[in-house]
Amino acid sequence: MKKISIIAFTTLMFGLSACDMDMMPYDSIPADEALNSINAFEEARTGIYAAYIGLAGGSYVLAPEFQADGFNATADFSNTYGDFYRWNFQSSNSYVEAIWSNCYAAIGRANFFIDSAKKMDEGEENDLTDVQKQQLAVYVGEAYFTRAYCYYYLTTLYCADYNPATAASTLGLPLQLEYKPKISASEYPERSSLEATYKQITEDLAEADTRIQTARSGIVDYDRYINGAYVNINTAPKQRGNYITVDVVKALRARVALQMDDYKNAAAYAESLIDSDFYPLLNNESGLKDMWQEDGGTETIWQIAMQSADDAGSPLGTLFIGYPTTKKDYIPTKTLIDLYDADDLRLAVYYGDYKLSVSTGTAAQIKFFNKYPGNKNFNTLGGTTRYLNQPKPFRIAEMYLIAAEANTRIGTASSLEKARGYLKTLKTARIPGFSGGNYNNQEVLMNEIMDERERELVCEGYRMMDLKRWGKGVKRGLPQNSGLVLFPGQATTDGLNKPADDYRMVWPIPKSEMDANTSLAGQQNPGY
Repeated sequence: MKKISIIAFTTLMFGLSACDMDMMPYDSIPADEALNSINAFEEARTGIYAAYIGLAGGSYVLAPEFQADGFNATADFSNTYGDFYRWNFQSSNSYVEAIWSNCYAAIGRANFFIDSAKKMDEGEENDLTDVQKQQLAVYVGEAYFTRAYCYYYLTTLYCADYNPATAASTLGLPLQLEYKPKISASEYPERSSLEATYKQITEDLAEADTRIQTARSGIVDYDRYINGAYVNINTAPKQRGNYITVDVVKALRARVALQMDDYKNAAAYAESLIDSDFYPLLNNESGLKDMWQEDGGTETIWQIAMQSADDAGSPLGTLFIGYPTTKKDYIPTKTLIDLYDADDLRLAVYYGDYKLSVSTGTAAQIKFFNKYPGNKNFNTLGGTTRYLNQPKPFRIAEMYLIAAEANTRIGTASSLEKARGYLKTLKTARIPGFSGGNYNNQEVLMNEIMDERERELVCEGYRMMDLKRWGKGVKRGLPQNSGLVLFPGQATTDGLNKPADDYRMVWPIPKSEMDANTSLAGQQNPGY
């Protein structure tokens, strides 16, 4: 049977979520079936957004988090994500395969969308109204953003950390930028350099920004602006953050720039969002709970919309809270819990108190992870609790942390002062009565920013990315109670300690891709 590279796949089943995507090779779809009406583009747009329900949750968040240092597997561990927790995953691992495949499927959707729009622009019969042209410009901008989002996410797992001095000679990703109805195996792309990969990401984000920025005032469902005016978040809170806006693009540009060590631009993008005052930090327990339990609040720059449990989202809370029994697969390390001050709002909101009993006979009072308790509006399906919340890929708190880190890396007296200010603002919002935060030298300040990223962004999918960017290895934290954890003291469990140059800091290119794409010969990541 002929093997087909996933890079040469696209998804045209536009109503399906990422976890259900049926992929078909380019040559299975006639070339003349490009999108050719505003209604067709609107349907295709729905498919692009549907993919994010999967891309921003489930294994995309949890696999790298359990590979990292913040959680211990319990004695009743079900072995979910076990290969990542033990650091023995291979190129044939199902999550390694699926994450790669689904990201490239979403890229295929974006390519088909972009190329269809180009054909419509070039066609002799283009009967779109001016408003429809504005709509299409925004939709195409969203497609460019989606391509950038997926390529960027893939680099954080399957590529080494970006170093400007070596990026031109470091392997990046295979770049597929066009929808080609007739593609042969000989045309499958090889891996580009990491420099070229990030160049494409930044160019796509610039294109997304230009298209959305230019057309935004005429789009009635564009949620930061409606007919050129700001939405009143007090009267229309559920409209906030459901679409890819210029602010969402800016947030990803800040994240990408930080990853590229482009600290000046990282700070500028992040500070622009902070200075807009459109996303005020939450500074009380009820507000923070509302954000994570009810998907409300004012901090979210982009929140993936789900209307009901039928929207097939990817639950994040199940392995921490436990169902159908009260057993828990993973519990926070004592090292993680000890990072928080006793009166930190996040300690009360992100964690809960529970007496955990395991099959070995040990029982102890612990803190369990409760950041994803499930929104009651779509938390059950067929009577089964799902611990399902709307994914939140971009929050203003991350922008404070990016601004703080970027300014600290710049290192001038004025930038260090700005960094201290951003860090203190976030900590003041999270810790009632907080008055500390002098951090008199660059190293102390950077260390506190690292700790604050872990406190704030815990289990949102950033930890492995951060450790790689900082040149750190993974030393798993101490357990809350050694009797509760899986095989205590072993080097693959709570005793895990991996150096920064361990080859599994970078995931392998999936075996199926290596087998199908001969252009990748000799381009597998070291160690696999």
